[in-house]
Amino acid sequence: MGSMDWLTTTLGILYFGAVECNPFLAGIMTNLPAFAVIKLAATIFAVLLFNRAEKILMKAQDKSSKAFVRTRYLLRGAYMAVVIFLLITVLNNIIAIARTI
Repeated sequence: MGSMDWLTTTLGILYFGAVECNPFLAGIMTNLPAFAVIKLAATIFAVLLFNRAEKILMKAQDKSSKAFVRTRYLLRGAYMAVVIFLLITVLNNIIAIARTI
């Protein structure tokens, strides 16, 4: 989803007159390689972070404890929240592009 966000944002801005709404990234849209590096690095960082957290969690001795179960639900919930947020962002980008066509 993160790479789809980058792709739809870039296509929208370059070819369809869309505007980056994220104030932190809007300023660097004039430098497309820097924008791509930042967007894709954030995606890779999030993937690695969730992967590492899962690996650490799975090293727990007592996988039947309430703390383990709650932490696993929390980790999966956070992962799903990020995926849903990015899905909404990508859908918004696609709608913005479709309106200009």
